[in-house]
Amino acid sequence: MFMILVSFFNFSDAYAQSCNSELKVSKNRDSRSASANDPTQFQLELTNNTSSVQSYQIEVIRYEGAFMVDGKAPNLLSSNASLDTSVYYNNVQNNTITVPAASKVVFLTSVSVPSGTPVNRWGGLEVKAINSACPDGLVSTLLKLYVTDSSEE
Repeated sequence: MFMILVSFFNFSDAYAQSCNSELKVSKNRDSRSASANDPTQFQLELTNNTSSVQSYQIEVIRYEGAFMVDGKAPNLLSSNASLDTSVYYNNVQNNTITVPAASKVVFLTSVSVPSGTPVNRWGGLEVKAINSACPDGLVSTLLKLYVTDSSEE
């Protein structure tokens, strides 16, 4: 019986270890501005705190919830307004990122504003790093984008 309990706890520790990841925006710069003629990039850090190599699928979706900017609720883009996003890792567009054991990698999320998007409003983007090897292998962070008027730049 003792050996079964020891085996169970070792398996539990190994399982918990295999699903430990973090995703954050570099230097906490989660708010940026962009316009139809001037896209922007967010630099993100994906950390693998485990003892084995992990692969992640990166997804960027519009965030439809409320968020605060400087302690206030901003004017938001409507839910039907789109923002175009791309993920770059090692200067190549790529939505799959492999992170070595006990390491951190940096990647970029590029955001461009389609022509005709309402200006002087905020849009939220949720970046998700999904590790399919783990049942709860999802980490995410929120990016905040202020859409400026390109004619005033």
